[in-house]
Amino acid sequence: MIICAIMMNLAEDAYTSSYFEAMGMQLGYLWTVVGLLLAFVTPIILRWRERRPELVSLAASASVLLLPFSPTVSLFGLCGVWARRSDRRILGVCTAASLIVMIVAHVRDIARPADYLLWGHLFAKPGTGVNGVPAVVDSDLSSIVVAAVVWSVCTFAAAILSGLHLRSRAYAQAADVRMDMERNRANVLENDLNTQRFADAVAAEAHDTLAHSLSLIAVNASALQAEALKLSRDPRYAGAESDTEAGRNLARLAERAGDIRRQAAGALDEAHSIIDMLRHPQQAQILLMPDSDTALTREALYAVIDDARDAGMTLDTWIDIRELSSLDVEIGKIAFRGIQEGLTNARRHAPGARVALEISAEPKTGVNVRFTNPTVFNAVNGMGRTSLIDHGDGTMPENESDDTKSGGNGLPGLKARVLAVGGDCQYGYDERNDFHLDFRLPFARIR
Repeated sequence: MIICAIMMNLAEDAYTSSYFEAMGMQLGYLWTVVGLLLAFVTPIILRWRERRPELVSLAASASVLLLPFSPTVSLFGLCGVWARRSDRRILGVCTAASLIVMIVAHVRDIARPADYLLWGHLFAKPGTGVNGVPAVVDSDLSSIVVAAVVWSVCTFAAAILSGLHLRSRAYAQAADVRMDMERNRANVLENDLNTQRFADAVAAEAHDTLAHSLSLIAVNASALQAEALKLSRDPRYAGAESDTEAGRNLARLAERAGDIRRQAAGALDEAHSIIDMLRHPQQAQILLMPDSDTALTREALYAVIDDARDAGMTLDTWIDIRELSSLDVEIGKIAFRGIQEGLTNARRHAPGARVALEISAEPKTGVNVRFTNPTVFNAVNGMGRTSLIDHGDGTMPENESDDTKSGGNGLPGLKARVLAVGGDCQYGYDERNDFHLDFRLPFARIR
């Protein structure tokens, strides 16, 4: 670009210089000598057209107006303005300046005789205008003017269109950069979301397994403590009427201790499983998948119900389950964890109270689980609580919410998981101050 502008300036300056020399115009010849020197310098300002294109364009136009230069350098400057500026005032001023300069330059060129005219040599007869033979123009002046006008319009339009093309390409590159930035930001957010999902899944798994096992340990430990205190009050095994009865008391004590040992071992295994998930997050998905211990089967239900009863819970059950073998394992795991959570919640908030559990599962109605138990005050001394009915938002009375004691991994966590698969979960107190936990899951079949 700079070399092209220099060559065009030198060509225009050479024709102008030869004209002034032939006419004996010393002042004009001196003007062309100055132009010859500046023809190498002026186009260098095009290097700054990226930072200040409007100043470069105006300076290039001024150089063509003041010196015998070709308007090519002005067109290059105008192209830079259209490529990097969108302000209409700047575009209008620079475009008008380049247009005026182009008209002046071509009028100045056409006004000279054919021998000293660039356009004259283009329209000269073959063999003239070279080797000392005067140029003989084979066309009239109007044809030369038309050709100059057409050339000027084409080059002027090319400068503007080239600038617009460069601007659109710059916009496209900027859009690509922004798109890459947004894509990177989306990837970061996706990684953060996956990390948060992993943390939530581990927290839910820890709560579902450890909380259930530890609550059983706590209940059995309390029973063991009561038996031990009873025996400690009487050296003869708490007033046993016979050695047989004393043996039975000791057997119950040993059975409680065995239950605690077994449940503690299970809790330790569950803790190791959670630790393995934290150590190997890439394998967490496999560890979090449903297995035989978390599947909604009759055997698993009977096992968890028997554990609750062995721990001293008075549990009334009504179970009607059908076609469990075709139930999706993910739905089955959520249902099983919900039953565990309901039992754990009842042990924590209503120890010693009678708990009613109703479980039904069939393809038409889905998986339905319902827990009902009185409050601690109702169960112990008949004292009432403030009535509260849950309408689906999972609200709990103040200081009694499972959310406040389990960090959101109890009933609120269960509700979130049920809703995530298209189910419904409600919990709260009715007008009689009995606590209810009801949740329903769709009966999705194995794919």
